[in-house]
Amino acid sequence: MSTEQTLITQSPATIQTSEVLIPTATIIYHPNLERIGEEAPLLELKQHQSQDISRLTPDFSQPSTDKSCNIADPYISRKPLTLSLVNGGLRIEKSAELTGKVSVNDRLLITELFIVGEEWRNGVIISMNNRVVLFLHFSPQQRDLSLNKHGLLGESSAICKVRRTIERVADLQVPVLIRGETGTGKELVAQALHNSSPRKHRKFVSVNVGAIPDTLAISEIFGAKKGAFTGASKDRAGYFQQADNSTLFLDEIGDANEQVQVALLRTLETGEVTPVGSTGSIHVDVRLVAATDANLEKKILDERFRSPLLQRLAGFEIRIPPLRSRRDDIGRLFIYFLTIEINNVGDEKHLANTSHHVSFWASVFEKACLYNWPGNIRQLKNIAQQLAIYNRDAEQLTIPDHILELFSLQPKQNVSAPETAQTANTPDPLTEDTQHESTPASPRRKPSTVTEQELLDALEAQRWDLKGTAERLNISRAALYKIIDNNPSVRTASDFSLEELNSAYQKSDGDIDVMVDKLKVSKAALKRRLKDLSLN
Repeated sequence: MSTEQTLITQSPATIQTSEVLIPTATIIYHPNLERIGEEAPLLELKQHQSQDISRLTPDFSQPSTDKSCNIADPYISRKPLTLSLVNGGLRIEKSAELTGKVSVNDRLLITELFIVGEEWRNGVIISMNNRVVLFLHFSPQQRDLSLNKHGLLGESSAICKVRRTIERVADLQVPVLIRGETGTGKELVAQALHNSSPRKHRKFVSVNVGAIPDTLAISEIFGAKKGAFTGASKDRAGYFQQADNSTLFLDEIGDANEQVQVALLRTLETGEVTPVGSTGSIHVDVRLVAATDANLEKKILDERFRSPLLQRLAGFEIRIPPLRSRRDDIGRLFIYFLTIEINNVGDEKHLANTSHHVSFWASVFEKACLYNWPGNIRQLKNIAQQLAIYNRDAEQLTIPDHILELFSLQPKQNVSAPETAQTANTPDPLTEDTQHESTPASPRRKPSTVTEQELLDALEAQRWDLKGTAERLNISRAALYKIIDNNPSVRTASDFSLEELNSAYQKSDGDIDVMVDKLKVSKAALKRRLKDLSLN
């Protein structure tokens, strides 16, 4: 297998697709703000040749246009950075004549850096002279661009697929289940489904199921007759009746209580609702769209969600990618929100194309691209708003301390020069057994402060041992279970089907330790699961 094939095969995007991916550079920040989001296929790198990046090469263009141009900023050196593929990794070399500061993944580039493994597959951020920020990543050779943006910002392959998926199902009657992390824009997708459907001229009804008190949920969703309970002074139409001949969006469906789940399953099967206190049913013509960030399969195993209801809700399923998996969109999204927020505070001069502000914004965009955004687009929008307000009418722009602290909480990826690559294997003292011999001296952390990246790093460091992971994060095991339950990117042993486990068992020759590394799950839980399925 060639070096390029190895890299492409290992790219996260190929886990669920057989697309041909090519190395690509995307402009995350440029002094000419209109150029943010432009892309350049790194064709020489694709062909196993050295690829230069400088003021003069390569040419960049927006995905939807043919107009192209090199970086063209006069403060970027004509002398190149040179990229090359070496033993499955990426080598970045700095020409001796190159002027200006260059950093790679927030590390100063002196002569050369060698980037391997997960860091290369996750993408590389290059800042050139504090003026231009590039993101090197893998992108499909053919992108399924849609003329209708559906209100969804971005041009990454991940968001383009979501748009195309909306178009495929929007005009159908089937219920749709939207799944994605908090802040990814699930309600925007639901609204897009409605706006692209024959029901678009009717009112779109949106309900957050998790925000309705359990005692009121049935009457709020399905309606109530006068006198059905204390305070029911008149007949009340539920959300299903309000959405008759239209679309009903039930957000946070994973938080629905047992009573609501039973009633909802009946409505999906019969097309009828029975208001509280009524002896008869009412027919409704409702296109149901539901959304959740919960692991419903895990809830089913824990008997907290009904399997038949999941099957009914997911007549068709749309998965929204987290922001960290579409980092080539971060520049586009950030400049969009910043422009709105800066205009809102009446201080447009802070986005002006002047040397006084370019280095500041280049630094901000670089940090934004390095960050993993556990709160996704909602969090990014919030940071843009805070930056705009904090720097309102300021002569010297600054990043607020709490935002700097937030960005610094994320562990930096290791970038090693070839001569020091062996230091990456140095044991982390926090993984030693001595770290687990006693209760931490400091008070336990709030589970809400644990970022997804911290969780993943801790699980991997402890080889998915939950007791060790909880102690490393300084949270209770109960809190850890809840965090994992609410994190769809973490799979537990119970999440794997019989076919997946049987395949992994055969490929590992029954070696449990090999299976743990392959499936990334707790060894104890995996052994119990295999025993339950009579595989071990």
